[in-house]
Amino acid sequence: MAFLFRFGVRPCCLFLLFAVFFSGCQEDRSAIVKQKVQERMEEFRAKQRIACRIALYEKAGRMADSILIAEAKQEVQDSLGRLRPFRPSQPPDVLPIDSALVAPLFMNEASGN
Repeated sequence: MAFLFRFGVRPCCLFLLFAVFFSGCQEDRSAIVKQKVQERMEEFRAKQRIACRIALYEKAGRMADSILIAEAKQEVQDSLGRLRPFRPSQPPDVLPIDSALVAPLFMNEASGN
């Protein structure tokens, strides 16, 4: 009792009040920290689900495209598609329009004709 009267009642009460207050905040902080960690984990998981879903859709789209392309190529490459077209026969010879012998237009004076 003498100790309380010597230093005063108010500082001791304030010290006890701060000790109780800070000890109580530590438990609340850990609960708040756990709650925030859980919220961030849920946000991260949601983002990862969306990213995985987008990657899955892209992969499925590429697979569907390749299947459609393979089916189209298979339809073109049937037994008739591999045959080469026949070679046409040689056309008949075309006869000249004028069959007369060719004579020189100008006579050469040196030859005497």
